[in-house]
Amino acid sequence: MSGSNLLSGFASNFRLIKQHLMANPATWLMCLGLAVMFTPTLYDLYFVNELWLDEGYSHGPIILVISIWLLWKSWHGAFDVPGFVPSPLLAWACLLISGALFVPGRMLGIAYAETGAFVWSLTGVILMVGGTRLLNLLKFPLFFMLFMIPLPNFLIGWLTDLMKLAVSAVTVSILGLANLPVARNGVIISLGQYQLLVADACSGMRTLITLEALGILYLNLVHFSSKLRNIVLPILIVPISFTANVVRVIALCLITYYFGSEAGQGFLHGFAGMVLFIVGLLMMLGADYLLRLLSAKLNAR
Repeated sequence: MSGSNLLSGFASNFRLIKQHLMANPATWLMCLGLAVMFTPTLYDLYFVNELWLDEGYSHGPIILVISIWLLWKSWHGAFDVPGFVPSPLLAWACLLISGALFVPGRMLGIAYAETGAFVWSLTGVILMVGGTRLLNLLKFPLFFMLFMIPLPNFLIGWLTDLMKLAVSAVTVSILGLANLPVARNGVIISLGQYQLLVADACSGMRTLITLEALGILYLNLVHFSSKLRNIVLPILIVPISFTANVVRVIALCLITYYFGSEAGQGFLHGFAGMVLFIVGLLMMLGADYLLRLLSAKLNAR
């Protein structure tokens, strides 16, 4: 795209925003209030508790940006569509729920309550502007935004421990089939002279959440008509993520066994994380391809 076309496109979007601002000042005032209210929350997620800088939650800002883009993409064409009737009662109910989450969340530093309040507030603004009809139009971006909310520690800890135990058990079983000197004690894998701890980062929770979000976004963007693909693919992402993570742990075990602990904990450890995500993504696309073939056969009958 040339510079002139880029400037022209920017000017066109700016004029559109200005037109919407002049025609709907109350809407933009509510959005401004929403931004002012939750800017400290986003700041804390980055610079205070640094959750969004943590490996397990680093997908949060990406989810937020994509969700806002999807909201704008769906909403900007609906400003001038007649038939949107505000639903103030439902809007105030959502705003009250948001307040009930935000106040204790802000005071006590409960990140999932404070971040979840943002979604409820945004839902209230949408209901106040265009009612349930507009909410139905924007339901996917709001749903997708849920993936940015940090999970409670008691829940994420329990799920992470379960996944670490499962990954460790499957890894030891597979390495044992290759006649390698391997044993397990909880989440500690003994391989030859080395002992490897399956840490939280190796549990696969981050991969599961990220792949689930990508899969649902992919289904929304391509607009599949097949209910089989829309229902089964998100379900298949759970075993796909687990399998990809087992592949990562096996690779790290073999690297450590053959090349030493420094190789297993150095650059190759981070590289294995990238390979894990790529393997999971390819498996997801492969599963979608098989589902597409199955859907075509079922529709042909």
